Amino acid sequence: MYLIVAKYADDAERKRIDYAIERWKTVAGVEKPDGVPILFKGENVEDFVEDLYSRLSRENVSVYSLNDVSFEIEKEEMSIETTLNGDLETIRKFLGFIMAKLKGVLITETEFERIYEVSTRKGKADVSINLTGGGRVRILISGYGDALRLIREKIESEIRYFKEV
Repeated sequence: MYLIVAKYADDAERKRIDYAIERWKTVAGVEKPDGVPILFKGENVEDFVEDLYSRLSRENVSVYSLNDVSFEIEKEEMSIETTLNGDLETIRKFLGFIMAKLKGVLITETEFERIYEVSTRKGKADVSINLTGGGRVRILISGYGDALRLIREKIESEIRYFKEV
């Protein structure tokens, strides 16, 4: 059994955590515990538990021993490389349009590269768009899980449509 603490910055991230819990509930017995989670890192845990027992019903207090666990899960990367016809400004605007359509949030921007964070129902990923002369475009998508494939499919679909028009 593992205690996993997933911090969130806003309600949207909390909902994504709740969605993951629902998906894994039957597969791996994942549940969101009722009550107040407490991480006790000091000595004398018995004294603290006795204090809780004095304030609550003993049946409402559960105590588990935990060990720190570190997982070596590396970010995945997928890339799209293509050449688009048109002047650089038109291509830049088109790529910005794709990111806006995916509700991408611009994180950083240089003369040749823009990095966005894109959130989907499958998770989130960073999308780095590098534009060079001759209309050459290199898009690097990095993150975890199914979000990468979903984002890549959506971007490739938009690029195919742009090339056909």
